[in-house]
Parts: sequence; C-alpha cells; structure tokens
Amino acid sequence: MPKVKLKQGRQAQEIGASLVGAWLKALPPAFTATISAVVSTSPLRITVDIPNAFTLNDVIALRTEDKTGGIRSVRVGQVTGATGKTIRVVDLGSANIDYKGKPLLNGVVSKVKDLNDTALLNELEIVLEQIVDAKVKLVCDAPTELTVVLPALPEGVVTREDLLDYLGAYHNNAQGRHYHEELASAVLFGCR
Repeated sequence: MPKVKLKQGRQAQEIGASLVGAWLKALPPAFTATISAVVSTSPLRITVDIPNAFTLNDVIALRTEDKTGGIRSVRVGQVTGATGKTIRVVDLGSANIDYKGKPLLNGVVSKVKDLNDTALLNELEIVLEQIVDAKVKLVCDAPTELTVVLPALPEGVVTREDLLDYLGAYHNNAQGRHYHEELASAVLFGCR
C-alpha cells in the first residue's frame, strides 16, 4: 500500500479535526428532554418531560443523570400517551432493547443525526478529499460493532517472507511505538 500523500499545504491533524467536526454536526447544542420515568427496561420504554419532543424513527441518544452511562444511536420506536411523552426505544434496526445499564431516571435524551446519514457522509468525504490526495471511502462504526479495515499490503511485499521481514524490521525499529506510518494504523498485527 503506498502511503497516501497529503495535498499541498495540508496537515494530517486536519483529518482528526474533520472527524470531530462531523461529530459536532451530528450532535445538538443541548439535550432535548429529561427522562421523568422509566416505564420498562425490557422492552425499553421511557417517559420524558416535554410533550411531543420526539417522533417515530428519530435517532436519539440517552444519558444517565451522572453522565457515566446510557446508550447512543438508537431510534424512537413508538410514541404513546395523549401528550406524546412516552416512547419505546429501539435499536437502529427497530428491534426492542433489553436495557441493563445504569439507571436512566432523571437522565437526558437528545435527538442526534445518524452518523450514516448520506448528507453528513458526503460532506465529510468532500472535506477529507480536499486534505488527502486519494479517493476516500468512509465507514461509520455502530455502537455495538467493531469496524476493522484490513489494509492493502505494504509496498514491495509480494510473499509471506517479504511480509515477515517487513514486520520484523518495523518491530525492531519501532522502539515501543504502536503506530505505523505507512499502514496509518494505531495497532499493527500482534502489537500489545
């Protein structure tokens, strides 16, 4: 894999800043409602303090009052009650959630943008392609998944022996670093 070059005058830190910028676009400036009751944890149903704050299929995030727990990237599955204050919370695939985390009572709920939103991804792709001299392919993690990208083989590696020599040379010269510039990876096969 040849190292991707930055465009003239661009810095690698701009990539991280772009990712943080995307998160900021996905999040609201403040929470939308407070959880006034937990009706049930299986399936997860909550009551909020603001009438009609959410509609079916809104992407939301819930946080505990002490800010140490909660769930993110879930959907409103159903809104019930005359005031529209009670909602069933489902995963992004609309399956019921069996919540076993920290207590949600007095926590907060926010409307958030789905990180797989086409407009958000297109905008981020455009920004990143202005920084690097390569085509960018974006993949967003889901909160319950681990996204692993198998990089292309390093430049000049065509046999197993080449790969072992390459990794051996890297580990011998890495001096404890677990970042590989050419593979652009914070963890390289077998590093601890």
